[in-house]
Amino acid sequence: MHTTIIITFGLALLALMLFIGEKIGFSRQTLTYSFIVLWLALTMINGAIGVVTAGQSVTTEMMVGSIVFGVPVAALVLFMVLTAQT
Repeated sequence: MHTTIIITFGLALLALMLFIGEKIGFSRQTLTYSFIVLWLALTMINGAIGVVTAGQSVTTEMMVGSIVFGVPVAALVLFMVLTAQT
């Protein structure tokens, strides 16, 4: 359940960054790189907390972390491909 909540948070963060960032005037390239760096940092922090506090193994956290990181990034790639300006 925690994984689903974190993935949902990542998708909401992505939507907010894209919406607000484009309204402010940032380029999509800047928003893309910013989201990936921010989401990677948050995923790593979440994994570290899981290892230290919840007692999860590093291997388990790396597998779950790759899913947690990958789903919002895949959504970002899909969004970028579908809205590509020709």
